[in-house]
Order: sequence, then C-alpha cells, then structure tokens
Amino acid sequence: MSTVVSEVAGSRSINKDAHGKLTGDRTWIVYDSDGLALTGEDVIAATGIPRVGQSHPDFSDMFASSWRLSLSQDRPHAWNVTWQYSSTIWEGGEESLPDGVTGYNMSVGVSILDVWRSGPSMPASISTPSATTDISGTHVSEGGLPISLASPIATINIRQRVTGLFTGGAYVNNVARRNSGWWQGFAPGSLLFTGLNVNHTRDDINEIDYTLAWDAWCHLRQVPERDGSGNPVIDAGANPELEVYWKQPFRQTVSFSFLPM
Repeated sequence: MSTVVSEVAGSRSINKDAHGKLTGDRTWIVYDSDGLALTGEDVIAATGIPRVGQSHPDFSDMFASSWRLSLSQDRPHAWNVTWQYSSTIWEGGEESLPDGVTGYNMSVGVSILDVWRSGPSMPASISTPSATTDISGTHVSEGGLPISLASPIATINIRQRVTGLFTGGAYVNNVARRNSGWWQGFAPGSLLFTGLNVNHTRDDINEIDYTLAWDAWCHLRQVPERDGSGNPVIDAGANPELEVYWKQPFRQTVSFSFLPM
C-alpha cells in the first residue's frame, strides 16, 4: 500500500488583480496504489501535497493558503485536491481588514529539528498521539542519534487598535493553545497562540499585537523509544532498528474566535 500523488497537467492558473495581488490554483489527483479507500485526512497529509504557507513553485511570493477536496469521477477511491495560493506582497492599494485591525503580517521560515524519520505519517489524533504507535516514514537516524531537518514554520502578527480599559487578562488562558477549528485557511491544530502585547497610549487608545505560530507538523515532535536510563532502544536485527513516536507538547486547543479576524 502506497499513496500516489500526481499534479494534474495544465491545472496551474495564476491571476493578478488591479491592485497587484497574485492568486493561483494547483490541482492533484491522490489515490492508493492498491485501490484502497483513502480518507480526506490521509490525502491532505500525503507527501507531495503542499502545506499552509508553502511557496508556489513558479512565484516565490505566493503562498498556499487554503484547499478543497472532491472525490474523482474518473477513478474509484481517488481524490482531487486543489490548493489556492495568495501573495502576501501588494504592488499597490490596501487589503481590506476587519474594523479595528490595523495590520496583519506573516513571516515564513524554517525551524531546525532533531528527527529520526523523514516523511512520517501524521497520527490519527494530533492532540493525543499514541505513545506506542510508530510514526513510520524513512529511517534516517544513526545509532539512535537524530539528524537535523529544516521544517517549515510561520509567525503571524495581528495588530488591533481599541479604546477604553484593556488589560489582556482574559487571554491568559488561551496562551500555548492550538486552534480547535479552521482559522483564515489554517487547518485545525496547526496554529499556536503564543501571546499578545498591549501598548496603552494617550486618550485611552490601546495598540494590541497578537502573535501566532504555525508549524508544518502541527507542533508534534518525534521522540525515540528509550530505556530506563534514557537511551534509545536499538534492535539491530529489526527493521527499523528503533521505534519512534509522536509527542504533542501543546495538547490543549481553543477556538480562535477571540482574535479580531
């Protein structure tokens, strides 16, 4: 059993509006090589399918923002996946923002992680991954020691201006929690609310900066099986020689409806 991911020939389209904003689409067909049925979660997590924030191969200033799924009418148990791309750089004009929101910024980069497997499978539950289910993928560690991987990340900042007393105390319980539902095209669990900063200025005006962090693995991290002394459990006769599991340091989620957009 293996998942086949193939971009549909001629499916790429690019548009530029009067303000200079770029948008585009790409479509893939995804199916199992043995004809087995795949879930929508399997399809979106398949290797070769973009992740939110990943740049377009033809236009580096366009980024994957949202997707849609549909079952193929031409092949049994196959899915069509279309990702929408949007530029974050405007050549003119201003993007419409909700009332009170004075800015939205996203910075895309990488985080260097220790990994024991490349191309792992995402768990059935990203909040409570199994502590005994191997993550599969390709074994890349040596003697139980991990290698470094550059994993895509993004930092999002939202600026809001409000008047009156604002202490921010109501948001304390939301810090270090992931999004429980879709938010601005980002999949559930992929964003982490890292906090806010309040700057109280004259005339009861408050400038509020909300900060979010996006992670390609929904903030999951790989950990090897370890013995009582903390050393990786290596079985040279097994394939793979070392079991690797997912750990989720940020298990709690919350609706991001508290954000101003």
